[in-house]
Amino acid sequence: MNCQTGTVTCSNISSTIANLSLNFAYMNPATIQPPLVPQVKGLIVLHGGGGGTSPESFELADAYFKAGYEVVQLAWSDDWEMTSDPFTGPANIQQAACRPATFFNYVFTTLFPNVLSANSQAGMCALGDSAGSAAVAYSLAYYGAGSYLDNVELLSGPVLSNIEQGCQVNSSGGFDSPVTVCGQTNYQGGQYGCALGTGGSTWTLGPEYVSGAQTAVGKWTNDNSCAGSGATTSGSNTAWLNQSIVDQSSGGAGQGAVPTFNYPYTAMSAWLCRSVVDDVNGVSYNCAATNNGNSNYCPNNSSSQGQIFYENIGVNNSPPHYAVYAVDNCVTAEGVGAGNVPGYAPAVFNGTISGFNAIVDDMVGYTSRTTEIPPQCVRRNHSQ
Repeated sequence: MNCQTGTVTCSNISSTIANLSLNFAYMNPATIQPPLVPQVKGLIVLHGGGGGTSPESFELADAYFKAGYEVVQLAWSDDWEMTSDPFTGPANIQQAACRPATFFNYVFTTLFPNVLSANSQAGMCALGDSAGSAAVAYSLAYYGAGSYLDNVELLSGPVLSNIEQGCQVNSSGGFDSPVTVCGQTNYQGGQYGCALGTGGSTWTLGPEYVSGAQTAVGKWTNDNSCAGSGATTSGSNTAWLNQSIVDQSSGGAGQGAVPTFNYPYTAMSAWLCRSVVDDVNGVSYNCAATNNGNSNYCPNNSSSQGQIFYENIGVNNSPPHYAVYAVDNCVTAEGVGAGNVPGYAPAVFNGTISGFNAIVDDMVGYTSRTTEIPPQCVRRNHSQ
């Protein structure tokens, strides 16, 4: 791949680490010798999870590249969510999301024009994993990425949809009420866009951060009371809400920015673990006794936090293609790739397709002798 370094500067971040460097790499399959494909089909940016300091899955990058798409990978020099070193200054993840949003826009304005000039139908697309899916969602909700992203694949999240619900501890030491994933009845008796599979059910989980995620969020928000052992303060709760993706802002004083959940030119697919394999190599774990405290065997907040975002999308503000897929038998709490997706093209795969294959096929399409599933990473009628 062609590897470069860069620095992102955001004017809305005023702190000791307002500038954040990154490494990024890209390769067009139509420009190698001999060309892998005669014409590039689109461009896909992959954003990894956590702090984004490691690139996303090589296997996904390889599959997309071999399908004929230019692939862009990135790795931040420090957690993209941090606006200051821990506990030394102000923190706001919503503002910090300017960084991935700026990078997505840089790719669109710098790398994508060459792809589009070679193929007028080429799509500009993105995939985010866990906190990387939050990076994509923040970019759509606050930074105008819906004006140029043609398709997004959101894996295990976005996990920062409502940080207050993930961190808040009430006066009795408990957390917010559990969230039922795909539990709305806003379209034909179910939740719009949800693909649960034949006979598949909704599921209910708490939105609170577990298995160490609370430590990371505490670092990013400079507030280590997140999902701790004592009641959180009203000031902390308000600050967490105001930097969430779904911040419930109406533009009032002291609130966060007002998000948009209307993406008329951006197709969207979500992949959420409904169940986790609880017996790995002969070892089982009592999840109920530990509040899902082991992410190797137990579910976490990724699907419930994701639901908080997806419940804002309905038939009246639907993307051109929209689906929330339940993934069964995930290997680890966010291991959607190794799970099974019963609701993905059931007439084609009869309820048995791996998460990895479904995520690949959804982006770049699938063709057999009898069936064709069109790719979602194609150019759409954008407003600009």
